[in-house]
Amino acid sequence: MTKKVVLIASSGGAVFSRALQFDAFRDHIFMIVSDRQCGAIEVAKKYGIASKVLSSNTGAEFSDAMYDYFQDQRVDLFVSSYSKLFSGKFIKVNDGKLVNFHPAILPACPGLEGFADTVRSGSRFIGSTVHYVDEGIDTGKPLMQSARPYDPRLSIEENRHKVHLQQSIMLLQLVAWLADERIVGAEVEGASYLISEFSPNIEDPNALSIYEPS
Repeated sequence: MTKKVVLIASSGGAVFSRALQFDAFRDHIFMIVSDRQCGAIEVAKKYGIASKVLSSNTGAEFSDAMYDYFQDQRVDLFVSSYSKLFSGKFIKVNDGKLVNFHPAILPACPGLEGFADTVRSGSRFIGSTVHYVDEGIDTGKPLMQSARPYDPRLSIEENRHKVHLQQSIMLLQLVAWLADERIVGAEVEGASYLISEFSPNIEDPNALSIYEPS
């Protein structure tokens, strides 16, 4: 079933760009929204996706603008890689329909520097979390997570790229599960939980096609 998904970003949109290469994913994307002109808006133009800039200086301003803009529109899921906190009515009316992609294995290393804090901590694993958004700082219920060994032979940028790839894979899988109506709260009906880089396990063919095992 075709869904109506809004992607939210305030940076380059690299994760979105990788996923948008696939028709099956792109069919569900309604719009890309940002609080500023940024790479994500250019990604929207490249793939023929509608885009909207709701110019804002703070997370609260952007949240209010998002609420005003979308309050009369049916959206199945908002997917965020936005760098500020959402708040107010936008969170409340979209409870269970707003998820964030965070570049760390929550609850460890919440906040803006999730990946950098993971590396600074000396953790032997890096990864990412897809979680529902609440009013806290990355405190919402996790829906998906990934973890892979931190490779000291690689540069910081190369390790960060591995996390970006994980996020692209999880984005493809998330929308595939949404389309199949298998997401129930923070669980996925019929998902597998074998030993893997991803929990739940990845099964979408497009997501698997860009998977690079650790």
